[in-house]
Amino acid sequence: MTNPTLTPRLQAVQLARQIIAKNPVYLDTETTGLEKQDEIVEIAIIDDMGEILFQSLIKPSQPIPAATSRIHGITDVMVQKAPAWPVAWMQIRPLLVNRLIVAYNSEFDQRMMQQTHTRFRMPWKDPLNFVDLLRIYAQFHGEWDPIRRSWKYHSLEKAGKLCGIPLPNAHRAAADTLLTRELLHHISKA
Repeated sequence: MTNPTLTPRLQAVQLARQIIAKNPVYLDTETTGLEKQDEIVEIAIIDDMGEILFQSLIKPSQPIPAATSRIHGITDVMVQKAPAWPVAWMQIRPLLVNRLIVAYNSEFDQRMMQQTHTRFRMPWKDPLNFVDLLRIYAQFHGEWDPIRRSWKYHSLEKAGKLCGIPLPNAHRAAADTLLTRELLHHISKA
């Protein structure tokens, strides 16, 4: 719980410290796109020490559009021998259930996980406990968006640059989980 007498920035700092104290895992996905039919093509999960717990390309049930490949660099050839989601999920699930999961724009990653489940006719039955670092960083940064009437959102790459974090946002899952971890730790030390 954050203290309502603190400034919004200090509330974000306090929340970051509380999250780190719970020994979270960090997750990021790369996908075939952004729409309702899209699915995961790469996923990475790291622990709070920055150790990779799981990292894999995922063979989707559909081709990866060329425009999407230009963003993250993942092609159909690269995923050809990768495990399909149902196989990968057997390894991923135990790493996430009953854990606090930090992701930057977690709503997207959660939606993509559910959509990928649906594409493979798998029931989504595990309630996962996500924390959205996008929102925490927005409050920490403290730039107001009068149109949305909330804190302004920034991309992970921009947030990292604004905080002076040297890790690049490579639009690859493992690099993005490491940057997410560094960003949460940066906020907690402010």
